[in-house]
Amino acid sequence: MVQPLDMNAIDQALQGFTIPPQPDVLLHIQQLVQQPEPNMQRLATLINMDIGLAGFTLKVVNSAYFGLRSKITSIEHACKFLGVNRVVKLVRSVLLRFTLEQDQQKDPFSQKLWSNALLVANSAASLARHLQWPQELCDDCYTLGLFRNAGIALITAQAPNYADLVKIGVLAGQGYSEAEEHRFHTCHEILGYLIAQSWGLPTELCNVIAYHHSPALILESDNELEQRLFAILKLAEHMSGESRVLFDITLDPEWEQFAPQMLDVLQLELFQLPELAEVLRQNELNTIYTG
Repeated sequence: MVQPLDMNAIDQALQGFTIPPQPDVLLHIQQLVQQPEPNMQRLATLINMDIGLAGFTLKVVNSAYFGLRSKITSIEHACKFLGVNRVVKLVRSVLLRFTLEQDQQKDPFSQKLWSNALLVANSAASLARHLQWPQELCDDCYTLGLFRNAGIALITAQAPNYADLVKIGVLAGQGYSEAEEHRFHTCHEILGYLIAQSWGLPTELCNVIAYHHSPALILESDNELEQRLFAILKLAEHMSGESRVLFDITLDPEWEQFAPQMLDVLQLELFQLPELAEVLRQNELNTIYTG
């Protein structure tokens, strides 16, 4: 496990920011699934109470990633077909986007942020499935892809020029978190960790979010699961062209420096990336290799 976050760093990062609490519907859903025999109909009813939540959940379920042969037409059907745990993970991710995007729907950067988050989430999960990881881990990769940049949404709500300032820092040789701390006195790694922890994500996912811009630290972790989740996340980020999409830069310093170690964790070689890009293309996911 990577080293615990320093409490002083957490206190400093939180100054001026409020971690959004879990929505009531998510609290009710999690209470329900903790019961010995969760009532599937009750779960579907809770989700259906929010038309937007239900609609977006069905949209994701019917996306290319899930690869279902027949269309899922109702939340009840989704619960029966996918199982309660998978649906709850999915709903949690959808609610995160709804919660953090409420006041930023017309902001171009926010739109790019969530569009890229969805691409990275789908890409990480699809790559994990291609590598024949267990389904639960594939779902965790999807959750990780959506949650890891949630802290950026908190910063941009207060700093509309966020992308421009971070771009200046990265082009000057700073890491993403270093650029944020220099200009905003916080970083999205820590804010994202606190959101993930507050929203009940597993410890390993919280740790990866806390250190997803600190390759040197997390690649030395003695937790193999954290290393694997981190490596596949960074592979998905790289293949999505995240730095280009969000900050309009072609630099990808973390990948350029640590790609061999990340690929080694995944037991992959650099020459296999175009093949993986084709796998993603078949799932309707564009990459820097396919356009």
